[in-house]
Amino acid sequence: MDSLKNCKPADWETGFESKQSAESLMPYKEYTGLIEKSDNDQRQYRLIRLPNNLVALCVQDTEAKEAAASLSVNVGSNANPAEFQGLAHFLEHMLFLGTEKYPKEGEYNAYLASNSGRSNAYTSFTETNYYFSIFNGALENALDRFAQFFISPLFNADCVNRELNAVDSEYKGNLQADWKRFYQFRARTSNPAHPFSGFSVGNTETLKGATEKLGLDLREELIKFYQKYYSADIMRLTVVGNHSLDVLTEWVASKFSGIASKGNTKPMFEGHPLDKAQLGKLIHFKTVCEKYLIKLQFSLPELKSIYREKPLVYLNTLLDSTEQGSIFSVLRKNGWATAINGGSSGMYFDGFGTYEIDIDATPEGLENYEAIVSIVFGYLKMLAESGPQEWLHQELSLINKAKFDFKDKEKAEGYATSLSKSGQNHYITPQHVLSHDALFYKYDADLISKCLQYLNPSNYRLFIGAKEHKSVECKLEEKYYGVLHNIAELPAHLTSNVKCSRSVSKQLHLPGHNAFLPDNLSVSKPDVLANPPAVEPVLLRKNDKIEVWFKQDDQFFTPHGHIGLSISSESIDNTALNHLLTSLLCELVSAELQEQLYSASIANSKFGIAQAIGSINIDVSGFSSGLPHLLKTVLQKLRTFVVDAQQFSIYLAKVEQKIQSRRLNNPMQYLYKWLDAINMMPAFDQDMLEEALKEITLDGLQAHFESVLSKAYVKMLVSGNYTQSVALDTSNQVLDILQHQPTPRYLINAHRSLDIEPGYFVQNVPISDEKCLNSAVVSTFYCGSVSDTRDNVALQLLKTLVNNAFFTQLRTSEQLGYRVGAWQDSSKHGKGMLIFALEGEANPVYVTLRIDQFICDYRQKLQEMTVEEFESSVQSLISLKEEKLKSIDDEFSRLWTHINSNKYMFDTLDKEVEHLKQLGKDDLLSFWDKYFNKDTAQRYTRLDMQMWSAKLWQPTPEEFEMYPSSVLSLYGCLRSGGHTALSIAEVYSFLLSAAASSSIDTVLGELSELYMSKQAPSTTADSESKQEVIFESVSKIATALQMVIDEANAVPKPVTA
Repeated sequence: MDSLKNCKPADWETGFESKQSAESLMPYKEYTGLIEKSDNDQRQYRLIRLPNNLVALCVQDTEAKEAAASLSVNVGSNANPAEFQGLAHFLEHMLFLGTEKYPKEGEYNAYLASNSGRSNAYTSFTETNYYFSIFNGALENALDRFAQFFISPLFNADCVNRELNAVDSEYKGNLQADWKRFYQFRARTSNPAHPFSGFSVGNTETLKGATEKLGLDLREELIKFYQKYYSADIMRLTVVGNHSLDVLTEWVASKFSGIASKGNTKPMFEGHPLDKAQLGKLIHFKTVCEKYLIKLQFSLPELKSIYREKPLVYLNTLLDSTEQGSIFSVLRKNGWATAINGGSSGMYFDGFGTYEIDIDATPEGLENYEAIVSIVFGYLKMLAESGPQEWLHQELSLINKAKFDFKDKEKAEGYATSLSKSGQNHYITPQHVLSHDALFYKYDADLISKCLQYLNPSNYRLFIGAKEHKSVECKLEEKYYGVLHNIAELPAHLTSNVKCSRSVSKQLHLPGHNAFLPDNLSVSKPDVLANPPAVEPVLLRKNDKIEVWFKQDDQFFTPHGHIGLSISSESIDNTALNHLLTSLLCELVSAELQEQLYSASIANSKFGIAQAIGSINIDVSGFSSGLPHLLKTVLQKLRTFVVDAQQFSIYLAKVEQKIQSRRLNNPMQYLYKWLDAINMMPAFDQDMLEEALKEITLDGLQAHFESVLSKAYVKMLVSGNYTQSVALDTSNQVLDILQHQPTPRYLINAHRSLDIEPGYFVQNVPISDEKCLNSAVVSTFYCGSVSDTRDNVALQLLKTLVNNAFFTQLRTSEQLGYRVGAWQDSSKHGKGMLIFALEGEANPVYVTLRIDQFICDYRQKLQEMTVEEFESSVQSLISLKEEKLKSIDDEFSRLWTHINSNKYMFDTLDKEVEHLKQLGKDDLLSFWDKYFNKDTAQRYTRLDMQMWSAKLWQPTPEEFEMYPSSVLSLYGCLRSGGHTALSIAEVYSFLLSAAASSSIDTVLGELSELYMSKQAPSTTADSESKQEVIFESVSKIATALQMVIDEANAVPKPVTA
């Protein structure tokens, strides 16, 4: 396929001068030309290339307390050998598990965790990206560990099977996720001769199974892959920290120059994923959730070279439009769609690109998909006939220039990752490494027209997705995710001479000029600047109708603003029905405003209407000058809203889909919803919401809407580039529009936390999705009151320490699941909570007991911490809390949280820092004993929530009562291994007599003999084979047996909730 634009890759030789690092005298080349950056960006940059051709960007941020680094390798699933699908992703998992210099498994993550850090990685089609963030003071040692992964990884043999289980668990955990299913399905239906058609994630079958069939060793194939592709020449590194550029350069040069240079190892392929054989296809496929999807996918050439002109951004603006004259406007008027999104896929792909138009259809829209396709092509024809509009390009250029000039500072980790990723585009010049994605450098009408020419009826394929299809049988099954589908040729009237009716064509036209372009970018500074900046807003007004808070920007000095409004009313969510009516109201009003305010979103003025606990929240943000008018527009629409019958039916169905699809969430997400329902009110479980859906009527919604706004209490925060007079004027505008009557505050249904009495409770939650292969456990320990700052900071510190240890033990070592983590929650609930969660294939009772064992063992680890290690962890947490806010939006979010919670504790961070400074290791041990040690905690309070996969044996309620947890755990392990000859009663009887044995091998052998005695007579060979089968599961079965022997189930008998 020809190129969109004939040009050469950028010149990365001119402007680079040879230098040496100050301390180690390591050679490197530094770019000495201008790097274009935002006027608002106070960070300093240095772009260097090491002798091994690794390119690095050093970023000095003197205000940052948190540092970060990201290294991108320009190889991903595109390099997977055809016979070993998922190998690139498996390598991503294995790389972190020890190096020659730091051989201890888990040492890297332990170091990060002890310094309030974290790490992650991802594998895409053309890239694998590894990144971390950490306390600035620990950056050098973190970089040293990080670099070694690319110099001398060990790929320990004993880690291969365990990490393979993690990859397999990740794969199985997404089998019911529609987005993941479609991503793979789209790939699998592309050109089979192109690597894009491969299976990117991988699983046990495609990795271990495939190598064993060929008589090969998976570890050896992994090392071959690493040695072949992981070359410094295709690596891009970004490091962000508060150290000087000289220091950052020294660290990068001394630590990363050791990565081997093997030349340009980036894989390149001929052809296109969408060749002639794939285009012109009509593909129906089945979804898991109740969805109605229409996707037009077009074949494009490589897109990497067009960043200066951005023709696809121009087209996106038009195709995404919801204004009068747009595709969506016509579809919405017909009741055929609720959303549209156009976008290019593959901006970082080599040799090809695609463009996709996604339409969230209604059931009626899906039935009329042919008419929808004709409208899309009718609009594209109108664009072609009208020709590129320079005025529109100029508007987009002006908006993007203003956004870039006043760009907010990003968080270090995300910033480093985005910069290392974009560094893989070899068309981007050194000058544009920071500005390439933001600025329009030139207007090229021919290039816009050329892009538009590719969006034609002979150059696409059409996907139609729904849970059920009326007139099409989906008998074909995708290999890895089981997506049922049907592939046919597109009918002639959808591939040539596509006709859009004259009446519809008249409705399609270009947008007008953007009325929301910022007209004033000046900045209002306070007369007297506080140093440090003020942490509390000013209360300007408070009466029985409204309270108005104001915080003028005194640290960012950009023309940005953020205004928030919370409308509280007695009937917003006091019942499950009212909760759903409010949700539906927010959906409908937002949809009504889409057509009117699309231009505002393009001009960087955003709005949102969302349901919160006991309130409707309205939010506007962006360039400050236009926000009061934008808020006025939103409020006027809300106050005068009349429910339309057609839109009511459409969005009621959308709310129903959202509620019902919760049952198809992964088990861990589903348990979170249950946890909220148990801990707080108002909260409504799945059954209550589904029952309330049946009671919703149009008249009921209109009456609810009028009730909500007739009597209310309003909270308001005006922050950013404003004066007090503007804030007061805006609040007067709010009162004038709403015209609400006051309501007694005690009638407002505020969030309440339920008091969980001391004890140990277990809640077995019914399986949400019968096809889900994974189970889940969410174990919650309640730790004091959220109003106790000392307990809160102890809990926060404990979370930073325990999370990595929990992950390492239960995921890395024991391989119990892919989704594993521990986190602290004290924002919504009356009590602080430390939550341990795991999703995987193991039976939940076994997982719960392994969590028990971890809790029992972890106190010793706390005890063994040195004073230096403890103080380092405390200082890291303090530094993160002292991290400066990045933007007006960040400041708004912090203040709004305190206002909306009714706590108004604006100095919380300062108080927490003071308490952390006084916290000692003995204090943390006392905190542990007070809440986690069941032998010493006087008010030990714990809730375990378990969800069992339908594929697992699950105890009956009577068996839960009759047998100890360790017995249920062991029996579940036996059943999961296919060992079904013994009943649970027989296993229990055996354990009563065998548990006194001190030898696990003896008990395991006796259990094997008992199992064999229950088998049908067989040959000696069969007998030996079956005995080997028992020992194949030796790890979990032996662990379960050991827990019986050790009486690991000797915890307070759980009360089944």
